[in-house]
Amino acid sequence: MKQLIYGLVIAIIFSSCTKQVDTTPSTTDTTGTNTGTTSTIAPKIKFFNVMDYGPVTVLLNNSTISSSLQTWYPTTYKTAIIGTNTVVVKFGGDTTRVNVTIDLLAGKNYSCFIYRVGYNWKISLVPDIFTTPSSGNTAVRLLDFRTQAYFTFINLVLNSAGISSLTYNTRNFLDHQSYSYFTTFSPIPSGNYTFTIFDNSSGTKLKSGSEVFLSTNVYTLILMSKADLSPTDALNNIQVDCEANY
Repeated sequence: MKQLIYGLVIAIIFSSCTKQVDTTPSTTDTTGTNTGTTSTIAPKIKFFNVMDYGPVTVLLNNSTISSSLQTWYPTTYKTAIIGTNTVVVKFGGDTTRVNVTIDLLAGKNYSCFIYRVGYNWKISLVPDIFTTPSSGNTAVRLLDFRTQAYFTFINLVLNSAGISSLTYNTRNFLDHQSYSYFTTFSPIPSGNYTFTIFDNSSGTKLKSGSEVFLSTNVYTLILMSKADLSPTDALNNIQVDCEANY
């Protein structure tokens, strides 16, 4: 009888221990800092067309975000819902090219890039994690969407007078999907910058240009290529788009 009682006591203690869980809510805010509280702020997402096939229609959760999303003209940040969202992309009338669900976290910002490889339409969802730069500073990142000559690695160098250069080495198509650190923004002083793109293997200069990065703004440099060019021609005609996230 005593053995039975002891057994019941041990079972009750074990049962109560296994049911103990950490009920302290926790989440991560847009700066990547643990706040210790559950965010109820709706996520936000903006859409980019990074191909030259023409404008597309974009729907978020069955609501039309843009009926004519063009290359070079992304949307503003749109309010999404916490958890599962549906993204639909249409092209050529009312033909659906992409119909996917994406999970978005509370209080986060995202960029959604629409592209095509051959006849396959796809999207690339990128988290936009940044802290607003202080006065006199800005933040920049580079994302590569060159669907032509995608196998060729490039280097891009940003230069400004009296400021240390910012170099992006050995970049290629969609590398940010394999290496998340490529989606981060690098802080630099605001001002006028020149950029130069080099072939990583040969060191050949492929393109140069200039950009202005304004104080307290955050930017994404987007590399693209025209679909109707051969790989060699596309490599020598890389398109560079500079878009302000904020």
